[in-house]
Amino acid sequence: MKHSPNRRAIALTAVIGAAVGLALTGVAVVPAQAADQPVIALQPIAPVAVSPATLAGVSKTAMPSLSFTTTAKSLSTSATLTIDVTQLSEIANVTFSGNCTVVQHVASCGESFYYDDLTGVGSIGAETQMTVKAKAGAPVGSSGGYTVSGTADNAAIVGGRGAVDIGGPAYDQLQPTNRIDLAVGSTVNEPVRFTNIGDRAADGTQVLLWASPGIGFAKHFANCEYSTDGGPMVEEVALCTIPGQVLPGEKAALAPAVRLNVESTAYYTYLDSMIAPAGDPGIQQMAAGHQWTQGAGGQLTLKVITPGTADGAPSGVVSLSERGRHGDYRITSLRAANTADFSVTGASATAAEGDTVTLDFAMTNNGPATIFYRSGDVVGSVGVRLPPGTSPVGSSANCRQQGGGYYCSSQSIVSKAGAVTDFSLTVRVDQVIPGAQGSVSMDWGPAGQPAFDTNTSNDTAALTVN
Repeated sequence: MKHSPNRRAIALTAVIGAAVGLALTGVAVVPAQAADQPVIALQPIAPVAVSPATLAGVSKTAMPSLSFTTTAKSLSTSATLTIDVTQLSEIANVTFSGNCTVVQHVASCGESFYYDDLTGVGSIGAETQMTVKAKAGAPVGSSGGYTVSGTADNAAIVGGRGAVDIGGPAYDQLQPTNRIDLAVGSTVNEPVRFTNIGDRAADGTQVLLWASPGIGFAKHFANCEYSTDGGPMVEEVALCTIPGQVLPGEKAALAPAVRLNVESTAYYTYLDSMIAPAGDPGIQQMAAGHQWTQGAGGQLTLKVITPGTADGAPSGVVSLSERGRHGDYRITSLRAANTADFSVTGASATAAEGDTVTLDFAMTNNGPATIFYRSGDVVGSVGVRLPPGTSPVGSSANCRQQGGGYYCSSQSIVSKAGAVTDFSLTVRVDQVIPGAQGSVSMDWGPAGQPAFDTNTSNDTAALTVN
């Protein structure tokens, strides 16, 4: 199967980002409840920002995220959420989803929380949505709050508070150039450039960088923290904090550019980059959940390409929402000139008529490259043809019947160099046929043999019974 850089350019947000509780403005009070009554608690609401001006590349509206947690294993209750936007309405217009009725800036919103098997679930969603738009003439730098509370038939609702800023910075990151045929052992420079297209300055900048398997940061700066606990799709994460004001309209770049080592395991590799005002809730959420180690090599700074313009508005922390082609998150595809040789091993067994026998076989990535399919497709699959005279009885969990044979896969989007995936197939001998031979073969799908695997001599092996 061919994997194009565009198809694989899926943000890692859901995979390597971890939810973080952002501070609420105020303290929620848990209502009195029966001992066996479940609690549905509003998660801390990240502040949002909207601009009273019409800015290119910036959304005119924002939608605070309302989600809940519960310790209950299941929920079965109707509920009413009450959202009081009286204070916020002084500087912004607020509209609500169709399940809400609004009287004098207080919305009553019907909800149904019916969930089973909630063990381990991080959050549960709500039907209720609110959309905020700044009023004309709202002072840039002002802020308004709102409260969320609720009642339920068979549960206790714990609410909280949210806030909306008027105006904010917005870092629009330029898309870097994708690269191919990078030499293993080389070092590549990747520029990270952006423009503050918002209407407020930022007093500092943070950049979050993810290096995928096969590349690594060539330098570790003293004003950056580093982590290697990002999971199989991430080699290393860097979080860098850079002081200094970034004015509206300013164009800047990381200095020096990000230097990456193209390692021996590189093939499909990527640099993910997110850049935002220091302390922005979005970048804090993405950076949460890691164990960090401070770097020790010099300072990462910003180089001003085009100066911005001071306009008297106070600096902001919360980013405005960007739209269209604009955004603070980019993915750069960096493909190395490398190979990965996948091979299969077969199995043999002897059994009498009517007996069952298990055939154990395997697929191996002999490297040197680690293969990462960012599209979400599994890396490495095999097709199995049964030996004549046998019929299937069962298989390992990573195999399934397909047609008259079996299809087995690694069930992973990352295959590290040296990785061995074991399979097994149990068959019944219906007829003893000396030397009855089936096969296991690499199955690359309709696109055929991938460019990284140039050796086809080890792509098929025999499965022999008797």
